Amino acid sequence: MTTYAETLEEALIVQLRVEMAERGMSQQDLAKALDITSATLSRYMKGHRSFPMPILFQTAEILGIPAKTLVERAEARL
Repeated sequence: MTTYAETLEEALIVQLRVEMAERGMSQQDLAKALDITSATLSRYMKGHRSFPMPILFQTAEILGIPAKTLVERAEARL
């Protein structure tokens, strides 16, 4: 059984892809801006590892939106 947190994280990954596409940002661009490896970001984006909260907040900042907005947009996908 999938938990709400797991479902929300899946929606968050979809929303991150949307936000990145709207900004013409690649996964490599985001990884570089986050100062993490592309492989690490790939694990987050594929759901193999959960996004650490500091990385999530930093990602929202890089995308130019509040983390709350990012999560709300992801929740709207549910």
